[in-house]
Amino acid sequence: MTVTPGGGGDGEALIDLVLSAYEYDRAIPLPALLVFGPFMLPEQRAVFASRAARLANVRAITFNARLETLMARAAGIVAMGGYNTFCEILSFDKPALIVPRTAPRLEQFIRARRAAELGLVAMLTDERGHDPGTMATALRQLSQQPRPSEVVIPGLLDGMASVNHLVQKWLGEGRAERLDLRARRNA
Repeated sequence: MTVTPGGGGDGEALIDLVLSAYEYDRAIPLPALLVFGPFMLPEQRAVFASRAARLANVRAITFNARLETLMARAAGIVAMGGYNTFCEILSFDKPALIVPRTAPRLEQFIRARRAAELGLVAMLTDERGHDPGTMATALRQLSQQPRPSEVVIPGLLDGMASVNHLVQKWLGEGRAERLDLRARRNA
């Protein structure tokens, strides 16, 4: 599985939690590749890399310019749930565990909560997610989680039809207004 905090500037808690889970339960079946991100502080990366080196099924790298390649090959994704990462999870059709941040904005939390409600991803919240045992359980469950494409959500892929319907409605209204205006001018 690929573990990514995005750019890494505020992803220390996610990396620490995943490492703590693997230290707590060394038999987690999915090996992890931690991708720290280019903005994680070098001192913090060094601490995390040292911890990862002591775990047989965890590898760590600082950055990969083609993160999408790593995600495409992964059995699952663990992430904070930023917009780009979330879109990649869906486009690569990967089981995912999202551990969203809630400060300074709720954007990741709102997206992850709704996606979890729909069954597209699993989510750990701040209240539940900071326990290594809870994270270890969630990592174990990732391999049994359905891919996003296996979840049936009525209307999820009806975007083009909906846009066409709205455009036709608006075009019709505009045409009716123009015809009414012409009729008034000719009267």
